[in-house]
Amino acid sequence: MEEEKKVMIEEQKAFVERLFVQEIGRLQKEGFTFFSFILMGQAIETLGAFLDKKPMKATGQSAKRFSKGLNWLMGDAYKVINKDHWFFLKFRNQLTHSFVPSRELLLISEKDIEEGVSHLCIHDKKRVVVAEKMYKDLCKGCKKLYKMLDQGKIAPTRVGEINY
Repeated sequence: MEEEKKVMIEEQKAFVERLFVQEIGRLQKEGFTFFSFILMGQAIETLGAFLDKKPMKATGQSAKRFSKGLNWLMGDAYKVINKDHWFFLKFRNQLTHSFVPSRELLLISEKDIEEGVSHLCIHDKKRVVVAEKMYKDLCKGCKKLYKMLDQGKIAPTRVGEINY
């Protein structure tokens, strides 16, 4: 049984590494910043799903899982802006369901940012989200998840196989 658990852990880490780290990184490298934001929102929610004991396809868990992914893995700055699920509603929910960014967010690439504007600050009454900064934080969150899995702090979850 212990060997099966180790295999599940490695499969889960490989799944996260391939989809969240490599694929989103490739999108950003190729200049597909907007689509990287959409996938980062989904990735944060999925990371949160790995942290609970419910089935991956459990319904009605999006806000809780997104918040758990932010709070446990992404850092305090995200936790602060997600008070009352604000970031979930304005970022993840809106992008996932409509592909239309909230008017309360400025989604931007580092190459387009103005002098004096920084990631997660308020600029012109909008919360600034810098794609490359968020991606780095997502990658750190993935590493935290790997560590939690390796230390047995969370149970591994069986994930789908990626064959490309």
